[in-house]
Amino acid sequence: MVRIAIDGPGGAGKSSLAKRVASELGIIYVDTGALYRNIGLFVLRRGVDPKDREGVCALLPEITLELKFENGRQVILLSGVDEGDNIRTPECSMAASAVSAIPEVRAFLLEMQRETARKKSVIMDGRDIGTVILPDAEVKIFLTASPEARAERRFKELSAKGVETTYEKVYSEMVERDKNDSTRDIAPCVPADDAVLLDNSKLTEEGSLKKVLKIVKKKTKPHNFYSRAKIIVAPPFRFFMRVKAYGLENVPKYDGFVICANHIAAVDVISIGAVCPRQLTCVAKKELFSVPVIGWLCRKLGAVRIDRGGADVGAIKASIKAAEDGKVLTIFPQGHRYPGVNPITTPVHSGAALIAYHAKCDVVPVCINVKGGKYGFLKKVEVHFGKPISYSELGFVNGGRQEYQDATDKIFHAVCALGDYESLPKYIPGSRKAPKRKKK
Repeated sequence: MVRIAIDGPGGAGKSSLAKRVASELGIIYVDTGALYRNIGLFVLRRGVDPKDREGVCALLPEITLELKFENGRQVILLSGVDEGDNIRTPECSMAASAVSAIPEVRAFLLEMQRETARKKSVIMDGRDIGTVILPDAEVKIFLTASPEARAERRFKELSAKGVETTYEKVYSEMVERDKNDSTRDIAPCVPADDAVLLDNSKLTEEGSLKKVLKIVKKKTKPHNFYSRAKIIVAPPFRFFMRVKAYGLENVPKYDGFVICANHIAAVDVISIGAVCPRQLTCVAKKELFSVPVIGWLCRKLGAVRIDRGGADVGAIKASIKAAEDGKVLTIFPQGHRYPGVNPITTPVHSGAALIAYHAKCDVVPVCINVKGGKYGFLKKVEVHFGKPISYSELGFVNGGRQEYQDATDKIFHAVCALGDYESLPKYIPGSRKAPKRKKK
């Protein structure tokens, strides 16, 4: 999971840049300024001076804001209505600046913004994202430009929308707003101590995008045992085992999800890890933790220890938390290794579906194909990554054994379909049941 905060004065191009970054990284863009603009619009329509603290606070109980995301696009409903460009006028901009200086207004919106960032990878732009809203954001950027450059951009933007104004008026209003935003007592528009300063006065939109993506890549690059071990192990493993990956574009760049794969051999997890661009968190049986070297590796790599002899509630909770925390949880639902066996005929357990339900995350089906069904020196190993199955596609309503089993069937059918097995039967809910374990 990644949280990106872009702060800076008006006209620096924060919103358009943040939208482009969100699209490139496949994460959610949250326009926090639009929240204040909606409040400013509401206040103006009620005939209250946006600088009148008591008057604005008296209206807050009447304001209903709903933040939604449709196909990755933010939609804010003010009293059930999407106001669109009504919140983008110069008058609304000044009103937004005035109401944003009121502590009660900021408190009114604070939890809404933080709750969004707790659930998904996001990029937010505003005046105090890195200092107040998301002080623990992994990436903080303070985007700025000269007042002249910002006024010129805003003037062209307003003119393109048919708003009658002049450059001189836009410049004057921008200077005034800069002064208000940077000198206010509550959450002033200033860079966070650990923010990267980026002046885009002379940069094109494409140039600004490249700069920001470079900063994000540098800030989010993992520096841990897993990444160091992968550098050493993955290249020779890919070469000698002739591992080739397909469908890597289906792997989400951020946010937690579950990888659900067929199971051929103990090195399956290495095959997936050697080609997957994301760090894996595996679920490993408790017996492995007592094996010399392997147990040490399991602990160093953060594997989730599970007792397969019964319902391991602790392991289930740890797995759910891993997915909620933005990690990639790797599960082999067959439970046992089936080298050389068509996986469509094997029983599967519903752990992946259970975790997806509680973590409300997606599932990526993965199929491992090995020539002859068994690993060997210079044998060709294919790792196919399927399209993510979204949480909504899994058909959960209230959870429960039958829902978990139906979702498991759907997931594992997708796994098997990646292997292009002959005579693959049509997916039938509940068609594949995991055997019940005998009580010891």
